[in-house]
Amino acid sequence: MVKLRASTTGEEGRWPSPLGLAVNFLVCLTIAATVQLLTDGGWFLGNLLLSCSIGYSIYLSIWSAFRLFSPRVPSLVLVVSGMALGLVIGLALTGAVLFGQPGYFLRGEYEVLALGVLFGVVGTAGFMLLGDLWDVRARLARAEREALARDKAMAEAELRVLQAQIEPHFLFNTLANVISHVDDDPARARRLLERLTSLLRTSLARTRAAEVTIDDELSVVRDYLEIQALRTDERLEWEVDVAPGLGAVRIPPLLVQPLVENAVLHGIEPRAEGGRVRVSVATRDGGIVIDVEDDGVGLADHGAPPGTGLANVRERLGALYGGGARLALTAPATGGVRASLLLPAGEGAA
Repeated sequence: MVKLRASTTGEEGRWPSPLGLAVNFLVCLTIAATVQLLTDGGWFLGNLLLSCSIGYSIYLSIWSAFRLFSPRVPSLVLVVSGMALGLVIGLALTGAVLFGQPGYFLRGEYEVLALGVLFGVVGTAGFMLLGDLWDVRARLARAEREALARDKAMAEAELRVLQAQIEPHFLFNTLANVISHVDDDPARARRLLERLTSLLRTSLARTRAAEVTIDDELSVVRDYLEIQALRTDERLEWEVDVAPGLGAVRIPPLLVQPLVENAVLHGIEPRAEGGRVRVSVATRDGGIVIDVEDDGVGLADHGAPPGTGLANVRERLGALYGGGARLALTAPATGGVRASLLLPAGEGAA
């Protein structure tokens, strides 16, 4: 009767649970061995046949009672009546098979009848307890899945908001730089507008995608870094390096860009002499590692907190991958900060 309640409705109610049938046999085998010990020997196969006949008859009788009459009839009535009917059927079957008399164990064999009642009650109670425990476990697992689904939906909703907006400060500064260079350096103004247009176009396209390729994600990163380099009069140097075969790997969008923005705003901009940002993509430990490294002021010298970008990335990783992905910040020996994003190997990995 394992999963009895769960198997009385829906798809699982069409046939008794295979797990319940298997557990039933193990219980019947245990009961047969116990009877063998209590009766000082005897025919074990006969005891096993009697035990299985009673056990499966009770199992199927209670299952049928629930299938036909639940929830119109109280569960206790269904269990008691199913157990009584199964006990009678099991004794009659064994009597017919072993002695050719269906009523053999119902006439004078009170010891066998008493043992049948005892083990029937104990076995039924045990199965019902297992069924309750199984139901509780299934409900907890379902609640956990629903919670994960809600967290993932919330993370995706936050992503849509992030993808649909361009930071006003960055946008206004870029446009201001374009205006300031229109007369004295038209070529630079044109490059700024081209990079900004490309960044906006790609960012808007990503608002409709649950996943993008690494090449697509890094296209936005390149536009962003090019704009920042032009705005800072080339105080920012940058490099993007992708290992062969990894550009087509699909990842959630807007995971790398916040790390690059954090490196520029909190690592490079505070330094008068500027600095360098390097983005690399490689394989490690069976997954994809995306490193964003700068040679800026370093973790200890940040004048401002990193903001919500890193926290948002961590929250999204937890919602999308559980414990299968992580973000780590380290301080390289050469200075600056390295943000390492470890993701499971995805579609398109070589």
